[in-house]
Amino acid sequence: MKLSLLAALVSSPFMLTAAKLIVDFKGGDQPSTLGNVELEGQDLGCDITSAGNAAFIKTEKDPATGKDALHYHRDPHFRRAEVKAMAKADNKAVEDKTYYIGYNFRLEKANDGLVIFQWKKSDKEAAPKQNIPLYVHFNSKLDLVIEYTIPGTDGSNREIVWTGPLSIGNNSNSLGFVINTNNKGKGWLEFYVNGKQQKFNAAHGGGHRLENVFLLTGDTSPKFGIYRAEAAGSSNDGTRYCPSGGVYTGEVAPAGTDRIFNSYVHRVQISDTSLEEVKEAAGL
Repeated sequence: MKLSLLAALVSSPFMLTAAKLIVDFKGGDQPSTLGNVELEGQDLGCDITSAGNAAFIKTEKDPATGKDALHYHRDPHFRRAEVKAMAKADNKAVEDKTYYIGYNFRLEKANDGLVIFQWKKSDKEAAPKQNIPLYVHFNSKLDLVIEYTIPGTDGSNREIVWTGPLSIGNNSNSLGFVINTNNKGKGWLEFYVNGKQQKFNAAHGGGHRLENVFLLTGDTSPKFGIYRAEAAGSSNDGTRYCPSGGVYTGEVAPAGTDRIFNSYVHRVQISDTSLEEVKEAAGL
């Protein structure tokens, strides 16, 4: 009788419900499923609500894979085409929790300084200044780099904690982040590339965990997309003015310009429960 009751409880759908993901974005979903769309002209603070075909984030098919995706496009002289997740009052990151993030995407091409992910502090002037705790970008060799910002000073005191190759072009990639937000100097980070856990550089212990870091010193959110690596202001392949009313009506940059970027995001999952919850997007 006891065994029968136990079996019934274990098989009950009310006993085995999966944790609800904070973000569960699939290609084909609207951008709002992932978060808030942010477009920005070349000058910091030049927020744009519409830029036509010059810069956008919209649901489309990935032409290389045929998969549904969120297509990010940005011509030269645009600084930002990102989606800010976990921005609502009921799903913001808080102290002393661990967040698991899976991010599957295809990047058409890269350039020195192009950022594809940020763990970004919104109130960057609030003490201790930190601005971008985790800054994930490409270097001049087109290797992917993770930089950690040490709190204090002017908020840009970043140091490289990991560097490694990442496929760009026709191949998609999966990144996994495990972010612990202990705010007493005991926070930590783990990182995965295409299902393989990475080791941080020797200067930061050389192990699978970056320890004793501050990853939440204020209102902090993950941002997915393409940021920076815009064309120089003196280039004649676009314009850097900030449009009145936030609507850009300028011409699209000519084909072949090396600062045109396209990214196709297929899957994003964020959990505060376990890495298992985000394994699809993280490629595990």
